[in-house]
Amino acid sequence: MLLTFERERINEEFSGDQYIIKIYSVEKELNEIINLYLEKLISIYSLMDIKYNNDPCTYFFKLKNMDLTEVEIKIASMGYELCGFRSYLDNYLNNELNNYMPNTVKLIGYKLTLEFLLKSGGIKNLIKYPSSTLQILGAETAFFNHMRKGTPMPKHGIIFNYPGLSALPPNRRGKVARTIANKMAITIKMDYYRRSGDIDSMKKIIEDRMKD
Repeated sequence: MLLTFERERINEEFSGDQYIIKIYSVEKELNEIINLYLEKLISIYSLMDIKYNNDPCTYFFKLKNMDLTEVEIKIASMGYELCGFRSYLDNYLNNELNNYMPNTVKLIGYKLTLEFLLKSGGIKNLIKYPSSTLQILGAETAFFNHMRKGTPMPKHGIIFNYPGLSALPPNRRGKVARTIANKMAITIKMDYYRRSGDIDSMKKIIEDRMKD
């Protein structure tokens, strides 16, 4: 009986959204490693005028095509390989999550859906949350300060990363975040119960609210 229970527990822990969460955690750690690696490389190649955007992998790609010594090529290639592995994980997670939570991914994007999964611990927790909790998930510190010290109630948590929300005037963000959370509460349940629906109309409502 105990062995059967343990086997079921392990199967659940390494399947579905739990497996996606574990792989996403690896990708986030890999991002930290790549950023630290870049910090060390910049000190080595400080004389090289290499322009790159916020993604450190752009630096590695440009560095790999420059005239370098053998050891410098090896160092640059390691960063290049790390970035290649990160791209592989990113594509894998994108495909897996689009199969597992297609409605929510279509509504808020796959990266933000991953963040909600990671923060909540899984879709079984997400379906229990009312839209008000989804709206401020990730802003726990501000919420507890509000409860203990009477500071302003947070208007958004990780939902702040919804495309275009941060560009809105501060006094408009809360209302739009509430609309997004309301629609998310629907799509999460659709994904959990394997249903489909008109996500485009939900996105249109959000877009119209953002334009108001």
